[in-house]
Amino acid sequence: MKKTNQNPDERLAAAKQKKKKRSFWRLMIMTMVLFAGAVVIMQFVDQATRDKDGRVLAGDDAPGFALVDLYGEKQHTMDEYKGKGLLLNFWGTFCEPCKKEMPLINDNYDMMQKEGVNFAAVNVGETPVRVSSFIKEIGGTDYPVLMDTNSAVEKAYGIYNLPVTFIINKEGKVVEKYEGEIDQAKLEEMIKKANE
Repeated sequence: MKKTNQNPDERLAAAKQKKKKRSFWRLMIMTMVLFAGAVVIMQFVDQATRDKDGRVLAGDDAPGFALVDLYGEKQHTMDEYKGKGLLLNFWGTFCEPCKKEMPLINDNYDMMQKEGVNFAAVNVGETPVRVSSFIKEIGGTDYPVLMDTNSAVEKAYGIYNLPVTFIINKEGKVVEKYEGEIDQAKLEEMIKKANE
């Protein structure tokens, strides 16, 4: 048995001090656990309400727009695409998946036109000089590149991630909103849905 030189009052004070330290650390751990739990709950709530905060979803009317093309030669509006399916793609030169999908889209643009589906690429928030330089680097596009330099159309569609493509039917309704890089199979599926 260990002998101590402390009197009972000192031992009691030491025991109380240890208990206070344990209580403090328990409280700290519980606070951290509660905080982490609150963060997780907030993320779930955000995810659940994310598509209810002004974002355009399947079944919605596609918001109208009036955007000039990259070279300022023509203004494109949503109305000119009615009566045909439309794949409205939002992208940026800084977006790697956007860069990867552009050659595939360009290679399939004629086929889309023959199927009665238009394709328009909306650049969000960048200058015509930057976009023009980028388009030259990739060898150009056959499809129109529209400039949303002030991000007004991006905001109207409620976009937070790039790339995102809206499949819009002949009546101007959004059939699907697809976030991510388009591959050949997805592009063919989109063309079919735009024609339904």
